[in-house]
Amino acid sequence: MKSIKELVLVDGSGFIFRAYYALPPMTRSDGTPVNAVFGFCNMLLKLLEKVQMEKGGEVAVAVIFDAARKTFRNEIYSEYKANRSDPPEDLIPQFKIIKDVPESFNLKSIQVLGFEADDLIASYAKIAQEKNIKITIVSSDKDLMQLLNENILMLDPMKNIEIRDKHVFEKFGVYPKQVIDVQSLAGDSSDNVPGVPGIGIKTAALLINEYGSLENLLENCEKIKQNKRRESISNNKDLAIISKKLVTLKDDVQLPIPIEDLSFQPLDKVKLINFLEDMEFSRIKSQVIAKFGDISSGEIQNKKEKKKLGSGIIDAEESQVQMEKYELVCDESQLQTWINRAYEIGRVAIDTETDSLSATEAKIVGLSMSFENSEACYVPINHVNKDNNFSQIGIDSFVKIIKPLMEDNSILKIGQNIKYDYIILNNLGIKINNVDDTMLMSYVLFAGKHKHGLDDLSRIYLNHNVISFTSLTKIGRERKKFEEIDINDAKKYACEDSDVTHRLWSKFKKELIKQKLYSFYFYIERPLINVIAEMEIIGIKVDFNVLETLAEKFETELNLIEKKIFSISNQTFNIASPKQLGDVLFNELKLPFGKKGKSGNYQTDVNILEKLK
Repeated sequence: MKSIKELVLVDGSGFIFRAYYALPPMTRSDGTPVNAVFGFCNMLLKLLEKVQMEKGGEVAVAVIFDAARKTFRNEIYSEYKANRSDPPEDLIPQFKIIKDVPESFNLKSIQVLGFEADDLIASYAKIAQEKNIKITIVSSDKDLMQLLNENILMLDPMKNIEIRDKHVFEKFGVYPKQVIDVQSLAGDSSDNVPGVPGIGIKTAALLINEYGSLENLLENCEKIKQNKRRESISNNKDLAIISKKLVTLKDDVQLPIPIEDLSFQPLDKVKLINFLEDMEFSRIKSQVIAKFGDISSGEIQNKKEKKKLGSGIIDAEESQVQMEKYELVCDESQLQTWINRAYEIGRVAIDTETDSLSATEAKIVGLSMSFENSEACYVPINHVNKDNNFSQIGIDSFVKIIKPLMEDNSILKIGQNIKYDYIILNNLGIKINNVDDTMLMSYVLFAGKHKHGLDDLSRIYLNHNVISFTSLTKIGRERKKFEEIDINDAKKYACEDSDVTHRLWSKFKKELIKQKLYSFYFYIERPLINVIAEMEIIGIKVDFNVLETLAEKFETELNLIEKKIFSISNQTFNIASPKQLGDVLFNELKLPFGKKGKSGNYQTDVNILEKLK
C-alpha cells in the first residue's frame, strides 16, 4: 500500500447549491432536472485532473456529504437551521444522483447520520494530522475556516484560490483559532445560530481580540465600557455558550472509511463514460474522451462528439495547438522582429503576465503576442533568473519598443478581458488604442449559456484544455510565484493564452456578423472597455461621513419598523427566522395563505409575502 502524503476532502454538500445556482435549468430527455448534477460533475472532473496532474499516487481523496438535515446540534438547540426553507423543487430529485456521482469518478462518497459534512471533514483532518498527512479542504464554507493551520488549507475551486489566514482575517477580523469565539458572539443567521443580540462580526472581533477568548470575555464582561454592549453580553451568556457548541465542529466522529482506503485511483473510463452517456452530458463526455480517450471506437466517437461541441453554435477547432512553435523573446532586436510582423498583419493578440490579480496594483512579469494559430512569442521582463540561462529585456527598453505598437490606432489589439491588460500597460505609461475583447464578444453571443473565462471558452469552442495556472505554480507548501517557475513553462502558458485568444477572436467575429450582432458589439459594448478601464484607474471619491450618517439613519428606521412589528404582533421574536415569522403570521395573527413546506414550517418566501401585501 502506498503511503499517503496528502488528503483531499471535498465538501460535496457545499457544492450542490453552488452548482445548482450557477447554471440555468437543464433536464434530461426523460424530464429529470440535472443542472446541479452537471455542475457538480464538471467541478469534480476539473479537480481530479488537477490531482492526477499534480499529486500523483500519494494522495487520498474523498467527497463528504450531509446525511440529513437534523443532527446532534438540533438536540442542543431545537431551532438550529429551522429558518432554512425547503430546497427548490427541481433540486430535490438531484440530491440522490449527486451523492452517487463520486462512485462514477472512482471516488468514495461519505456521509454519517447525525453529523454534518463539516464534522466529518474536521474528524478526517484531525486523524490525518496525527499521521503527518497534509490536508486540502476543497470548499469555500466559512464554517470550515476554523480548521485552518500550517497543515490544513482550503481551496475554492470555483474561484481557483487558496483560502489562508489573511482571507479568514478579512472575513472575521481574527485568525482561524479564534473564529469559533467570534461566531459564538455574532451568531449566524443562515444557520439560525442565536449569538448575542446586538453583536455583529466587527464588534465580536474587537471583543475577542481584546479579551482573547469567549470564556474570558464572559467572565469579565462587567469591564466592558459600552452600556448596551455590556448588558447584552451579561444577559445572554447562555446564548453565547449554546452558540459555541453549535459552531464548533466535532472532530471525533468515528471514520466510516480509513484514510488509507481513500487512496486516489485513476479514472475508470468505462464506468465514467457510461454514466455521462446515461446523464446525456455530451459536453463533459467529450472532455473526458479528449483527455483520457474513448472506451470503444476511439477516433470515430471522438469526431462525433466534436460535432456536438458548443451545441452546434460554432464548430470545434480542427487545427491543433502546437506549443513547440512558441518562441521566447530575450533581446530587443528579436522583439522588434515580432512587432514588425504585427504591422504586416494588422492585428495582434496580447496577454500580460503579472504578480497580482489586482490590475491597479500588479507588476508586469512578461507579455505574450500571437498573430496566427500556434504563432506566438513570450517576452519575459521581471522573471527571477536564478539559473542565469536566459536574458531579459529591461523594462525601459521594453516600454520604448512596445509603446508605438500598442498606441497605434491602425493595429488591432485583441485580448481576453483586455481591460486588465489595458490597466497593466497604462501603469507603464502605455495607452492601448483599438481593442477587441473575446470575453466581451462571447458575452454578446452567448450571454447566460456558459461562463466566459478563457479555459471554458477554449474547451467549448476549440476542444482544447489550456494549461492551468496552478499546475505550474502549484499549491500549498510547494507554491511558487509565476516569475519563479521554469521559463519554458512560463513561455508555453503565456503563449497558449494569446494563441487561444486569437483563435477565439477569429471564430467570434464571424459569428457576431452571422448573427447580426457585430454592430451592437462594435458600437455599444466595445467602446465601454476603455471607459471602464479609466474608471478603475482613476477610482471614485467616497465621503465616509455621509456613509456613516446613512448607516445610522437606516439603523434608526429599521428599529422603528421592528418596534411597529412587535406592537402589531403583541410579542417580540426573531424577525429573521422564517419559522418564528411563520408562526406569528399564520398561528398568532391568523392571516390567510398559510402554507407549510416539507419541514413542517410555514413558508414565508416572496410569493407568500406578496399575496399578503
